[in-house]
Amino acid sequence: MNIMKKLLFIPALIFVIIFSSCSDDSETAPVDLVAELDADSEAALEANYEDVDLIAEAGLAFADESGRVERDTVLECAEITHDKENKTLTIDYGDGCEIRGGRVLKGKIIIEYNERKLVPGAFRIITLEDFFIDEVQVEGTRTLTNISESLDDNLTFNIVLEDGKLTFEDGSTATRDADHTKTWIRANNPLNDEFHVEGGASGSNREDIRYEVEILEKLVFKRSCRASRVFIPVSGIKQITFGDNVAVINFGDGDCDNEVTITINGETTTHTVEPRGKRN
Repeated sequence: MNIMKKLLFIPALIFVIIFSSCSDDSETAPVDLVAELDADSEAALEANYEDVDLIAEAGLAFADESGRVERDTVLECAEITHDKENKTLTIDYGDGCEIRGGRVLKGKIIIEYNERKLVPGAFRIITLEDFFIDEVQVEGTRTLTNISESLDDNLTFNIVLEDGKLTFEDGSTATRDADHTKTWIRANNPLNDEFHVEGGASGSNREDIRYEVEILEKLVFKRSCRASRVFIPVSGIKQITFGDNVAVINFGDGDCDNEVTITINGETTTHTVEPRGKRN
């Protein structure tokens, strides 16, 4: 399947910053949930790092075939250098080039590896050098390790992001360190594949507020939802802690939509996610 058709299946885990205060006017007044719903930062982080993973896999697949297969569209304007002896692959977009679909990529993705991805024990270490997706600079080291016990199991990967950082065109930044376990539930029809994610993360949002994330119930991503431009989980619950505040985010019951509910101090609000970090 073309990599552009695969992008963002394991997209965006949503970060919500909520400030709460009690009303001075009445003891019975509800908690004032001033929802600074910064879904932008967390969703953009997940989306961009997922893109990096899948570009890296496209490059490794092309190199593994020694160029005997057609380049994926995300690689068509890149220079690919493969050091087989040291098992290192460099995907270089130079000063910037536009791939099919209109996105502009710039800089380098460097991958160190040992085996093919599906082999238990296989790993990829992905580092980024002056790398941009459109106007967003993406930094950090991404390590993916196949921790499956056998090829017969649903494939399970440990994914660690260290020193993750996005720098947006307006100069704002979002940071992230994460340690997740991702299980690939394969269906007879690949369009019905699911990805189940567990684990946690920490970082800061574009307002420089620190947070920690814990997944309370596994997050479920459906590949089939991408056709509806839904890149977030369709079910699962995670908890966001920032300072003394705790917010619980529920992704729903499996429907393909961009709606989440956020509960803090017994009060629940609904938010529609923008998974690319755009600001109005």
